[in-house]
Amino acid sequence: MRRPSPQELARRWLVLAAVVALVAGLATWRITSPRAAPEHPVQEAGDDPSATNGTTGDAPGTAGDDGRPEPTTLESTGVMLADPGSDGPVVGDGTIHTYRVEVEEGTGVEPAEFAAHVERILSDPRGWTAADGIALQRVTDPDRAEILITLATPDLVDVMCLPMETDGEVSCAHTGHAILNARRWHHGAEPSGLGLDDYRAYLVSHEVGHTLGHSHVECPGPGALAPVMLQQTLGIGDCHPNPWPAPETRTG
Repeated sequence: MRRPSPQELARRWLVLAAVVALVAGLATWRITSPRAAPEHPVQEAGDDPSATNGTTGDAPGTAGDDGRPEPTTLESTGVMLADPGSDGPVVGDGTIHTYRVEVEEGTGVEPAEFAAHVERILSDPRGWTAADGIALQRVTDPDRAEILITLATPDLVDVMCLPMETDGEVSCAHTGHAILNARRWHHGAEPSGLGLDDYRAYLVSHEVGHTLGHSHVECPGPGALAPVMLQQTLGIGDCHPNPWPAPETRTG
């Protein structure tokens, strides 16, 4: 069993303290404020192409830009729900990278549902197993997981992505931790040109790509498929929409 480093322990305590403060603040806000303030789409610090590696992110379209209402359950609780399933199969060849998933209660998504989505995306032959020549496996034991993939409400994402300012709108990745914003999971982002299912494939692949060491890239040229590490939520320029790391790979 791997023992957490002092840095990891310190980060866990900081996140816990921030979550406690966040939940307390939300409770006070609900009592004193008759309604939420209007939302404004923003570009986060991690969307600067010159931003350093280690903390990276992706920026938004507008909340609800697909015309669907905001889920009424999208309320931060700070309660993390683990994947209830058993370990998945090893997919791909090469060095095995293990990952586990968790969902914040209040996102409107069940942990088993999210785990199935993530496993399907990361097991797709157009994914990182083909692009990087690696193997991936979903595990449930935190001590065996190299990568943690979290789906959280916008308020908790703001806390977990610090010191990046995500302003309730965007996702990010720290070293070994992909943090997905439930608002983007539910609504996608119109500038990407992707339907919701494909956008989710992009979102998971993009943020997990950061945990695998990949940085942002530009559109390679007019008519090319958008690279998955292009910040497609901001737009794809002259590229065509694409949610996959290895889009040219086909099954059998």
